[in-house]
Amino acid sequence: MRSLLLSLAMAPAAPVHAALPEKASIAVVLNANAKAVDEQLIRDLKGLLQDETLFVSHSLEQGRFIARHLVNRRFDVVLCGGGDGTFTQVVSEVARLRPAAMPAFGALQLGTGNGIGEALGAGRGLSGLAADLRAAREPARLTLPLLEVEGKLTPFAGVGLDALILQDHKAVREALGHTPLRPATRGALGYAVAIATRSIWRYAARPLPRVLIRNQGAEARYLDHTGRAVGPAIGRGEVIYSGPVTVAAASTIPYYGFSCRLFPFADRLVDRFQLRLGRVSTAAILAQLPALFRGEFRSDRLWDFACSAISIESAEGAPLQLGGDLIGPRQRVTLGLRHVPAVGGSGASAFATAASPQLAAVGS
Repeated sequence: MRSLLLSLAMAPAAPVHAALPEKASIAVVLNANAKAVDEQLIRDLKGLLQDETLFVSHSLEQGRFIARHLVNRRFDVVLCGGGDGTFTQVVSEVARLRPAAMPAFGALQLGTGNGIGEALGAGRGLSGLAADLRAAREPARLTLPLLEVEGKLTPFAGVGLDALILQDHKAVREALGHTPLRPATRGALGYAVAIATRSIWRYAARPLPRVLIRNQGAEARYLDHTGRAVGPAIGRGEVIYSGPVTVAAASTIPYYGFSCRLFPFADRLVDRFQLRLGRVSTAAILAQLPALFRGEFRSDRLWDFACSAISIESAEGAPLQLGGDLIGPRQRVTLGLRHVPAVGGSGASAFATAASPQLAAVGS
């Protein structure tokens, strides 16, 4: 028990949540399996805490126990440290318990992929953690849109190459995890090894998965290369796309980890997420990799849409990823939109000013 206590513009504007109380109760939930979380980091973080409560989770079971504790003690703010998968798990477990009032969620940059941390303006290093804690103590609150998929809440999800890379990364870690090459399987280097040794060759050697994507919500719109809605609206039940894809992914935030702006229009949309479909060769992706990271990738085989809910069907079953974690093959999956309260990190104000009304501070 003691270990656990040491150890979560196309429609009307997103719902606005009341400001936090002047003296908010704050919990910090760390994933002990995250790359940056070690005994030294925990000691350093303890030195920064004032009235905050620190939890360190070593397993999914502990994570569920901590989520129940967060709800029972009615924390106002929950800061998640451990990457996008940790954020997804904590938010989803708390939401599953149906609390009378959802806490405001924030992120600390402590994982391999930190797309949500980038979006919420989380700082880096010990000074960044200290600044984020100070920001979390302020009464301002943000409204954060997330995808709801199979009962889980996540900033992004997809089928295709992105999920295949996660599958290959897991295989590489399992194959080399007990060898002297283990350090090469972690972080960005681990993903690079998986892509270079497995993903590119597997994708080149087999047919692209075929998907059928339908609009299951409010009117969807096609977005041109500037992010502007063009063409006729796509009604509920209508087909958005049918055919082979390299990737079919959706996101409510621009970032996909490692500061990659894979969804450059996501932060401009209100009550919509960005759906990105591609039938682009891996060679073309590699040729424009810097542009992809900047959010400037262009191709006549890349299509973007603004949607509130969709279904993705694949007769053969396509691997699904949620928040950077591989879930497994799915023949049909539905993605919807749900808003949760959030707090920004030390860099959130600059992001909110430059980006979307979805993530703008209440009252700004």
